[in-house]
Amino acid sequence: MKSIILYLLFSIQPDTSAAVRSVVSVPEILLHRAEALWVEDRSSIKKALASKITSHVPLIVHVFVPLCDNLNQGIVPVNSKLGDGMNLNTNLYWGAGYGVRSYFKLKTDWKLSLQQANPDSNILERVVFRKTMSNGTAIIMIADAYRGDRMKQCLRSYMHSLAGILNDSISLSDKQYPFHSGADLLIFNGHNGLMDDTLAPVLNADKRPKDAMIIACYSTSYFRPYLQRSGGYPLVTTTGLLAPEAYVIHAAIENWALQKSEKEIRIAAGDAYYAKHPSSTQGGCRGLFRTGWAD
Repeated sequence: MKSIILYLLFSIQPDTSAAVRSVVSVPEILLHRAEALWVEDRSSIKKALASKITSHVPLIVHVFVPLCDNLNQGIVPVNSKLGDGMNLNTNLYWGAGYGVRSYFKLKTDWKLSLQQANPDSNILERVVFRKTMSNGTAIIMIADAYRGDRMKQCLRSYMHSLAGILNDSISLSDKQYPFHSGADLLIFNGHNGLMDDTLAPVLNADKRPKDAMIIACYSTSYFRPYLQRSGGYPLVTTTGLLAPEAYVIHAAIENWALQKSEKEIRIAAGDAYYAKHPSSTQGGCRGLFRTGWAD
């Protein structure tokens, strides 16, 4: 029965309703030329990344963080401050010790370049961090804190960015840098909203494969059908329950920027998780993460 339900769910047409178009401003021409883009391997992605690094062009990482929300998400409730989806400073996934903003602020080699309140009606805060790796690779990481009651909007933005439909740029030091669909790596980090609700898969419109990381419970199985249509490659996904905290994406991003192999990036994510959960086994923590399409 489960396989039948999944087949029916992911055989539906892409969501091109007026409500979605108003959120992401989808140009009509993109909708007409959209098609499924299943990226079976990363060869073209790695070639594009290597070209940017050689040309001294920064790699762009865009992180989507739906704030932890006891009231609006199907989670085991945490304490009221950690689970307040409107409180940036105490939220488990943003302002708490292992939240994205707090964690990267404490990393002295990651420099905070921008902190912007309310860039749109769904996002409470946007932060931008920069780092130059030992191999000379420059990284610009843009992280958006979505209101806890805007999970569906966060998921839509993530899917439309992977699909090449949602485009934007940001100004840093008088230079414009693309993000959303212009990013090289797109990360979803938070509660798996697909456990609570469904979205119609979004078909690719730009024919540009992108690396995807989804640090959320059981993301391998839940997100796979969406990635197969949008043009995202599952660089790091998960096979079980976990705490989607910032040390995982920190390790994965840095190994990705150093052009490590898919396996090395996955292992780095697992080892970072093990370092914070030593009561687990290292093998178990590594096994919590997957790369590629295999089960």
